[in-house]
Amino acid sequence: MNVKDCFAYKNKRCSILKSNKCEGTECGFYKTEEEFKLGQKKALERILSLNKDKRDYIIETYYGGKIEVI
Repeated sequence: MNVKDCFAYKNKRCSILKSNKCEGTECGFYKTEEEFKLGQKKALERILSLNKDKRDYIIETYYGGKIEVI
């Protein structure tokens, strides 16, 4: 694991966590850009597979009524 390969590593720090304690250790949030995009795609596919009421609730609650299709 090289922290500089993480999707969240920007401007020499983690853009996700307030603490930058992932240097030299295993970070539970570490993902490459490719792994991050794949995870986003899978999450979107799962949301879109739900029944209309659940799907609309999630999109409204967590995405402000708009969801980006990758």
